[in-house]
Amino acid sequence: MVTETRVSHHYGSNDPAMTAQKFYSQYFMSGSAGLPTETQLASFKPYISTALYQSLEAAKKRQLEEIKRYPDEKPSLVDGDLFSSLFEGPTSVDIPSIPVLPSANSVTLQANFTRTEQGKDILHWSDEIKMIKQNDNWVIDDLVYKGNWEFAAKNTLKKTLSNQ
Repeated sequence: MVTETRVSHHYGSNDPAMTAQKFYSQYFMSGSAGLPTETQLASFKPYISTALYQSLEAAKKRQLEEIKRYPDEKPSLVDGDLFSSLFEGPTSVDIPSIPVLPSANSVTLQANFTRTEQGKDILHWSDEIKMIKQNDNWVIDDLVYKGNWEFAAKNTLKKTLSNQ
């Protein structure tokens, strides 16, 4: 469970880091693990791109088909945190704001995650959040996993969703 989501250096109402922070607050408040439920996905919609939303929907559809086809086996993407490099997920995230030109249509943010267990920080890492402008609003379009430990998620969120 995430105990804290925060944005460092807020740059105003059109700040992509604020959208990312709102997404992570919603994501972790919903208790998501694996692919989001229909209800969870609907709550994420204001913060993610149409393309990412469609990728999540398609992955969920494939997962449901797997469950029907192989009812005695564990389906893919049923466990683990999809929105960070760490399977167990973070307990806090800090997303530093960066100055963005008004004409910019995309930006990459750094999400600084921490995993705390029994009151001790056991892991710190950063992943990249790819943000795009959609209908004049900043939304998350992808996540680049940057964890550097042996079992860290690799590639990007969209590639993970398409490789089921």
